[in-house]
Amino acid sequence: MSNVRVRFAPSPTGFFHIGNAKTALYNWLFARGSGGTFILRLEDTDVERSKDEYAEVLCDCLQWLGLDWDEGPAFAHVPAKGDYAPYRQSQRGELYRGEANRLLDESKAYKCFCSKEELDAERERAAAEKRPPRYNRKCRNLSPEELGAKGDAPFAIRFKVMEGVTEIDDVVQGIVRTDNKEVDDFIILRPSGDPIFHLAVVVDDGLMKVTHVIRGDDHLTNAARHVMLFKALGYDVPIFCHHPLVHDEKGQKYSKRLPGANVLDWRKDGYLPEALINYLALLGWTPSDGRELLSLDELAEQFSIERLSASPSRFDLKKAQWLNGQHMRMLSVEALRDRVLPVLDKAGFDTSGKSSEWLTRMAAICQEKLRTLNDIVPYTDFFFVEPVAYEEKPARKLWSGADALDVMRTIRDTMLALEVWSADALKQRYEEVAESTGQGVGHYIHPTRLALTGKSVGPGLYELAELLGKETCVARIDRAIVYIEQLG
Repeated sequence: MSNVRVRFAPSPTGFFHIGNAKTALYNWLFARGSGGTFILRLEDTDVERSKDEYAEVLCDCLQWLGLDWDEGPAFAHVPAKGDYAPYRQSQRGELYRGEANRLLDESKAYKCFCSKEELDAERERAAAEKRPPRYNRKCRNLSPEELGAKGDAPFAIRFKVMEGVTEIDDVVQGIVRTDNKEVDDFIILRPSGDPIFHLAVVVDDGLMKVTHVIRGDDHLTNAARHVMLFKALGYDVPIFCHHPLVHDEKGQKYSKRLPGANVLDWRKDGYLPEALINYLALLGWTPSDGRELLSLDELAEQFSIERLSASPSRFDLKKAQWLNGQHMRMLSVEALRDRVLPVLDKAGFDTSGKSSEWLTRMAAICQEKLRTLNDIVPYTDFFFVEPVAYEEKPARKLWSGADALDVMRTIRDTMLALEVWSADALKQRYEEVAESTGQGVGHYIHPTRLALTGKSVGPGLYELAELLGKETCVARIDRAIVYIEQLG
């Protein structure tokens, strides 16, 4: 085990966003590829918005994606683990207050007695004078006598920003310099004793010995404050890596209102977690060998933060769909069977009467055509329920001609004459019939498919007919013949 320690620290205040999944993935890949530790930490100090149900969704999403953690809090069905507990910020208040007061004792922070009304008035003056709304440091240099005169008046604790320049050597962004005079003396502890985000995240990273901070570049503006706090508190400053956020297909930040922003939408829509993981990894990172189709283990083996791009990538739904289809083909037939069965059950189809062997063969004949797990329903519904209607356009094309009845009767006779009911036998006989009549084999395949499934596209005809069975196939051909007779 290396000394690499990374963390994923989401706020359980809503659904699990696709951008959160990307950040979690990059941290996980780096930890696994380097033999390090992946920490899950919950930033749940927003009492009004943080909810246990969102934390449970977060746990569910990470488990679905296959991103396990080495240290983290307890969930409903997952015990806490790790030597730096607790891993919920709401349970670490004393640590934050202790470190804030240490900064106060070391004259690296100071008490601020300014009221909300005073601060609001100062901001309004700054706006009127068209200058940045910075705190005027009114309380920074209060004398002991002035402090004593405040008595028990409520106060916040502000960090004392010193003169100079704060420099960050970011793995992705390069050298980022901030003139400290551009940074306000920011509050780190509210009068209520609750910590501000900047203090909490730095104390957590410092005490949990985080070595690399891998997060979205929307946090780059916070990084200078965090480095100041790391140094003031005497913690080792971690290596920073601010990767671009996920952008939508228009090049804008992926809005929470867009379809697919919620990770669970992808599961609901029948995407494989390994495909989504594969795609997210490529949104800002390039494998050294140029391959695009990679398993989770292969991603961990190849991943390096040095190959992350500073330029945001646009989400490409067609690319995600293509990758999902490729990962569907990579599954063993048995694995595919096990993943589509819940989809069929949810759609209301009773699969319990079919043998495991039959269900495996059903999955096998669909595997090359499926783009998502949900596609299994329209590709196999006719196995469980007899079609009640035929697609209008194909029916009009195939069954309105003068020879439609003769074709269907020939198909019926062909089926009845088969002694061995198998895909190979059907294929051979159909080709013989087509040759003897001078027609292409599609002249018989397409009407048969429509009669058996009600559709013009689907799995291979011979294979699906074998699985339906001879009796069912003949009965459906008979039904189609009656349908055509009624058209006439």
